[in-house]
Parts: sequence; structure tokens; C-alpha cells
Amino acid sequence: MQRRTLLLAAALPVIAIPVQAQTLQERFFRTGAGATAFVEFATISDTFEIESSRVLLARSTHAGIRPFAQKMVDQHGQMAADLRRLPEATTRLPAQFDERQAERIAVLRQQQDEDMLNRYYVEQQIQAHEEMLETYRAYANNGEVPALRAHAQRYAPTIEQDLKAARALQAPRQG
Repeated sequence: MQRRTLLLAAALPVIAIPVQAQTLQERFFRTGAGATAFVEFATISDTFEIESSRVLLARSTHAGIRPFAQKMVDQHGQMAADLRRLPEATTRLPAQFDERQAERIAVLRQQQDEDMLNRYYVEQQIQAHEEMLETYRAYANNGEVPALRAHAQRYAPTIEQDLKAARALQAPRQG
């Protein structure tokens, strides 16, 4: 009996069900929990950008990377301040780094060689900005809280520019 059922099911036509081209992240951002997750992510990301860049500024003399790091301190400080001014964000701010960001900062601080410090910093910046850009774009398109969506829409192009600048710092060296 079971065998017949299996054969019958195998003979049925396949019905194509259209699947929306949305990531889990994009669907999640349409919920109240998505707004909280976005604010927490944005806050932790800004804090990471500021702190990692301060570490670099304190320990590196690289003429090409230092201006980028200073820009990250200034820019992400402004982004964080703008987010904190939104009443929709103030009840959702996290208290501290997540473990992953804290580990990244610790590894950055442990770099003894300045060249390795510079390389690791740039790698971190690329990875962090890729994650930020994906998150900001998703919330800009699918966020349910208008003020937070406007924040994401405002800063996504800036994050994209920063990602391009970080990638340019990683370009192969001449000579």
C-alpha cells in the first residue's frame, strides 16, 4: 500500500510555486522585532567602526589608511548620533558590543606588526561595510518603522562609498 502511494505521488505533475526573491533578513525587517534588530545592528556596527578606527589611529602611521580611519570615527559618530536622536530608536539601543565585534577588536589590538595591523584593519572594514550595506539596504527597502527606514535610506549610499574606499585600500601594492 505504501509503495503505491509513493508511485502515485511520483506520477503527479510538479506545480511550480513562485518564490519571492526576498532574503530572510528582508522578511524579518517587516516585523516589530526587525526594527529592534536593525537598531541594535546599526548601533553595534557604528561603535565597532569607531573603536576599531581609534585602535588603528593610535598605532599606525600609514598615510593612506589613517585618513580613512579618521573618516570612520567622524562619520560613524555622526550616524550613531543621528540614530540616537530618533525616538523610535532610543528604546532599542543595545548596551554593548556583541561577542563577534568584541573579538574583532581584540584581534586588532593584538597585532604587533604595523603592516599586519593595517592589513587586518582594512579586511575588517571591508567585511563590516559589506554586512552594513546589506543590512541597511534591506531595512531601507523593507523596514516597517518609517523613521528608521529613512535613516537606512539616508546612510546606505554613504556605506557603499566607504566600502569602495576600503576595497581600494586593499588593492595590490605597487613594486
